[in-house]
Amino acid sequence: MIQNGRAPVHLMGVRPDQAVDVQLIQHSEKYSPPPKVYKPFAGSGNRLGSPTPGGPSTTTEEPVAATNTITSSAPAAAAEPTIDASQPTLSLRIQLANGTRLPAQFNTTSTIGDVYDFIDRASTGSGQRAWVLATTFPSKDHTDKALQLGDVAEFKRGGTAVQKWT
Repeated sequence: MIQNGRAPVHLMGVRPDQAVDVQLIQHSEKYSPPPKVYKPFAGSGNRLGSPTPGGPSTTTEEPVAATNTITSSAPAAAAEPTIDASQPTLSLRIQLANGTRLPAQFNTTSTIGDVYDFIDRASTGSGQRAWVLATTFPSKDHTDKALQLGDVAEFKRGGTAVQKWT
């Protein structure tokens, strides 16, 4: 078709059976692809408020959700803290460094050390690295394991505790 001086309609944008002059030119330089077009907001980033700064960010939420459901359901049930029903209780939502959330109930007479022990039992990766228990905002590290939860202002009525790698 091209040897007869005709081109396909979808390539040249011409009418059927219209004559077209086609010239083939040999180029001496190598082919270089055109420069990439900048696309704003493309690529990966860091999650704001991440408990582990500089940690790997994921581009899809699906695998993270699947990992969290497996990790949070099985170990949390096996590592529930012992609660005295006659004493007042408080609820803590513990966010592990890998993003898993563990809801737990403690007595107000339980200590920060009891929360550390609960996290060590519930999360298999906690013993591999040094970590500290902290609050969300304003961020405060809780390293005194002898303090009772009822005496700590951030946990007096429950709240959120974050496992932070050190």
